[in-house]
Amino acid sequence: MSLNLLDQPGKTVLMMGNEAIARGALEAGVQFAAAYPGTPSSEVLAFLSRVCKQTGMYVEWSTNEKVAFEAAYSASLAGLRSIAVMKHLGTHWILDPLAVAAITGVHGGLLVISADDPHPHSSQSSVDTRFHGRIVNIPVVEPSDPNDAKQLVVHAIELSEKVGTPVLFRYTSTVAHGKSPVKLGALRRERRQPRFPRDHGRLVSIAPNARRNIPKMFERLESVKEVISQKPFVERFGPSSGEWGLITTGVPHNYAMDVLALEGLLGDVPVLKLAATYPLPEDIVLDFLSSVDKVLVLEELEPFLEDQVIKLAKLHNLDVQVYGKNTGHLKRYGEYSPEIVGEAISKLFGINYAATPVAALREVSSMIERRIPQMCAGCPHRGSYLAIKSAFKKLGVQGIVFGDRGCYNQGTNPPLDAIDTCIAMGSSIAMAAAAKKAGEERPVVAVIGDSTFFHGGLPALVNAVVNKAPILVAVFDNRWTCMTGHQPSPATGVTATGEETLALKPEEVAKALNVPYVKVVSPYNLRAAEQVVLEALQKAEENGLPSLIVFRAECTLQVLRRIRKKGGKLWPAAIDPDKCVGCKECIMTGCPALGFDEEKGKAFIYPEKCVGCMICAQVCPMGAIFKPKVGE
Repeated sequence: MSLNLLDQPGKTVLMMGNEAIARGALEAGVQFAAAYPGTPSSEVLAFLSRVCKQTGMYVEWSTNEKVAFEAAYSASLAGLRSIAVMKHLGTHWILDPLAVAAITGVHGGLLVISADDPHPHSSQSSVDTRFHGRIVNIPVVEPSDPNDAKQLVVHAIELSEKVGTPVLFRYTSTVAHGKSPVKLGALRRERRQPRFPRDHGRLVSIAPNARRNIPKMFERLESVKEVISQKPFVERFGPSSGEWGLITTGVPHNYAMDVLALEGLLGDVPVLKLAATYPLPEDIVLDFLSSVDKVLVLEELEPFLEDQVIKLAKLHNLDVQVYGKNTGHLKRYGEYSPEIVGEAISKLFGINYAATPVAALREVSSMIERRIPQMCAGCPHRGSYLAIKSAFKKLGVQGIVFGDRGCYNQGTNPPLDAIDTCIAMGSSIAMAAAAKKAGEERPVVAVIGDSTFFHGGLPALVNAVVNKAPILVAVFDNRWTCMTGHQPSPATGVTATGEETLALKPEEVAKALNVPYVKVVSPYNLRAAEQVVLEALQKAEENGLPSLIVFRAECTLQVLRRIRKKGGKLWPAAIDPDKCVGCKECIMTGCPALGFDEEKGKAFIYPEKCVGCMICAQVCPMGAIFKPKVGE
């Protein structure tokens, strides 16, 4: 049975942060959850999808984050406790409706659960989403570990419902994928009947109504301060006063406490932990600042909390020195570590933290050889890129390939070196069209995955059609949202709970948008795929409009899972060493199942990795790669 269904209040279990957040949603009585997959947040809805039928919760993978938020917001207005889950990049998408939701207020508690990626491990930027909360005037809370996250979800939902405002629940990669003991609370069994209100003066947010409701938004924000001035939103450790103090939030709080413990200072330094970073619980912070001479503010990314502390101290003429990012003792980027926090504390406190075990850890870490990420053995995207590159070679020109967000962006790595940009969801089509309209004469291709196509590509395709951009849009349709964990996309034909639904086809959408040339081809047939690319580029120029190709083949990992589940076997390819001349054409496909013996000057295949897709056989000029017969 899932840990999330354990109804044993007081029991302590080991949980990953995203699972703890899902558990918190169940304990809070959340009835509606919507999300778009995005690392490091994806597992929250995945965990909920496994237990939603037993708990009476509705869950969905939405088309994009804006849709997810608007769905959760609507459910909240109908009185249901709701969450919208996304990574930090998705939080940018929702600012328009989120700003209006802050003005109209909510009925059922509503959380925007946003997972920031400070390093970043799996993102193209590391924006600090706490600023979004301040921009739209809603509370911001952030946990420091999985247990904190579970508890804070419950209290943040209650805060949202009590005050009538959305709450931004910001957490980071370390909390999302870290594990810690989590103390379970009671599962909330209450189920409300939705009742959507008719309240034109509030919910029809035209300008006159907005002007009347904006002051109420600020009243709600002010009333938040009373709630967040108590546990679990604030917690104080150590003595009541001292020369130095620490104000902490998020994961750096744990690092700070570890450093103090290692240095024997755990009970000697006042520490104020804030789980609510906007608005500040001003009375609590002022009381703490009055008790110390100097304070170090510890938080990841921007000096969001630090700037508020400095402002508060100056407004109240407090003679306290505030250290942190503004003084150069901490950086404004990257994921923090015990070492980073320890160095800041040691420098300011005059202690020698470099002698701790973290130094040894850094030395060991430096021994690890970095490996370049590659697409999986048998990945259909490899064939799609090879077809595009081969078509360019036939044309005698290096075209421009605008990339997009998904596992196919690994095509940027050598030896494929297949894309020229990777910016944001759906950017490939808009940027490709703009390049052509700006006068680019070379062939221009936009590559985009099926999930990304439906997420952010459709408006850009409409724009390219209306503005007559002669580009090739290549949809890499592997039927899943793979990079984030194989969640279903609109092209899959199943919902978040595994129920069958309509599978939308990019080619049918393109035809409905009057794209004149639309073809579907298998990326495993390189010669046919190359011919389709050449034809599509030619038709784009002739028609003065976009062409669209769908490279369709299901993700190999999903195919392999089904084969293995049924007890089936794979028959890998093999290389005839007598025919191999060491030209390395197969190696240049970037398949991790291929290797090269420099001493012998021959390519070879790792049979335990090869899935037998035979793409390498199609690029081998010597015919040295073959598929052994069964039993050979």
